[in-house]
Amino acid sequence: MLCALRKLGWEFIFCDFFRVIYFLTTVNSYFQIDPAKYKSISFGFGVLLKEQGVRGFFRGWVPTLLGYSAQGACKFGFYEFFKKYYTDVAGPEYAAKYKTLIYLAGSASAEVIADVALCPFEAVKVRVQTQPGFARGMADGFPKFIKSEGVLG
Repeated sequence: MLCALRKLGWEFIFCDFFRVIYFLTTVNSYFQIDPAKYKSISFGFGVLLKEQGVRGFFRGWVPTLLGYSAQGACKFGFYEFFKKYYTDVAGPEYAAKYKTLIYLAGSASAEVIADVALCPFEAVKVRVQTQPGFARGMADGFPKFIKSEGVLG
């Protein structure tokens, strides 16, 4: 029970962190597209608020939420898979001796898969935010993205 409460606490902390960082990455997307207009990240907040209002900060939040959910699921799920797989391949003697290296390899392998799962969602998010008229959100943006880029991008 204590473990479940701890996990719930970390999820609330992560949600607060995510909300703060999301706004920063939104402004950063605009800054990267038009650095002359968005002279700095802090200046970009004012420009975005003035031009698009509060709604401008929330454009693309669904692809971000779904993308980071997919990334997290893949990261933790595949980490456990690869950790066991590499431990089994190494055998009991080497697994004990090189435990840290095996865990590191499992983590790196899982991260590659997790980042691949995140990429299409991030691409839709950036297009929704920075290409006027591309799409209103995930529901119409993802099919347009697949149509223009193909399934493999």
